[in-house]
Amino acid sequence: MTLIEIMVVIAIMAVVLGVSIISMSGVLGLQQTGATKELAQTYRFLANEAALKNVTFRIAYNLDERSYKIEVAAPDALVFTEPEKREEYEELMAEKMSDLQGLENFEDMNLSDEELELLEGSRRFEGMDDAALNTEVTLPRGSYFAWIYTPQYSEAVEPQFDFNDPDFDPDQEELEEPTIVYSYIFSNGHVEHTLVRIAAMDDPADGLTIEVEPLSGRVEMHDGDFGVEDSMSWLPDEGPDLDI
Repeated sequence: MTLIEIMVVIAIMAVVLGVSIISMSGVLGLQQTGATKELAQTYRFLANEAALKNVTFRIAYNLDERSYKIEVAAPDALVFTEPEKREEYEELMAEKMSDLQGLENFEDMNLSDEELELLEGSRRFEGMDDAALNTEVTLPRGSYFAWIYTPQYSEAVEPQFDFNDPDFDPDQEELEEPTIVYSYIFSNGHVEHTLVRIAAMDDPADGLTIEVEPLSGRVEMHDGDFGVEDSMSWLPDEGPDLDI
């Protein structure tokens, strides 16, 4: 082969490779957008279902495994304003439920009235009976939860893993406890104010943010790095002057 023929072949290969990269980037972008829209639709669906069935839902986000699942409980389910309080409650539940083995009923245990009410009430969140909803949803390859915010947390919660590190390998990383964030949909159809940022691993600035408005449950999708402060921009800097 002559030098010119070799150069022509290399040029053709470069063009084909460039087209392939652009095509793959487009596919990943479509997958990311599709996953974001699916999550937005999930919030709309659960808000209607909660009011119709008189139950409380919550979406449990596993930030380090890039996944989420739906859980359900009775309308009087316990919802905590601080993650620490929820953890204390869950530890109490695990301890007391382990003591139930071999006992026929709760009265055989030495429990306070408050503990008895917690155990007997159907307030625990469990997986869905509906097979279509009882599935853990994982984000498409190349996408991750950059952060999630709800009023339970003082600031946006980020995953422990650094998904933007080009040398990151999730199969070689282990965590004692992954980062779990909860977002609640109440039995009256109201939804907790929630912001979910889904970004691309190769470019954190490339992504979408879902904003679930409080009370109304209206869901909006924002391009770019829409943050918590942006969602609060409508609030006045100062309250009204009430001098009479």
